[in-house]
Amino acid sequence: MIEIPEPKVIEWPLRLALGGVFVYAGVMKALDAQQFAIDIQHYELTPWTVSIVAAVYLPWLEIIAGVALLVRRFFVGAIALIGLMAAVFLVAIGSAWWRGLDITCGCFGREENRTNFGQHIALNLAMLVAAGVLFWLEWRARSDSPPPPHSQ
Repeated sequence: MIEIPEPKVIEWPLRLALGGVFVYAGVMKALDAQQFAIDIQHYELTPWTVSIVAAVYLPWLEIIAGVALLVRRFFVGAIALIGLMAAVFLVAIGSAWWRGLDITCGCFGREENRTNFGQHIALNLAMLVAAGVLFWLEWRARSDSPPPPHSQ
């Protein structure tokens, strides 16, 4: 039988890595929202107005979700939001690769080099898996804990 390590041994590094990536990425994009809007537009998935709105609000959503994950506040919501964003990012980058676009992804703010699609697909898959593992650990911890006392 496979021995599963203590959940905290897995949870803490995943929270630190995943939350840290999202906070860093959000801060880098928030510092140059105009360039991020241009990067979003290069995906050719949204009208310019939607790209601008996404460039203004998405970095702050990433920062808030990353911080919530790091400090374990609104934990399940943060995991769900990060998992959803990782899935959307995966679809967007996969779509750009599939259509042969030569873009800079904008994932971590201003990037000088063109996107290495394989690297970014792997990163987004890893983030999605990490969010899934965190969700599973939280679900397992909640199902193992005794129910709250019944109040009358």
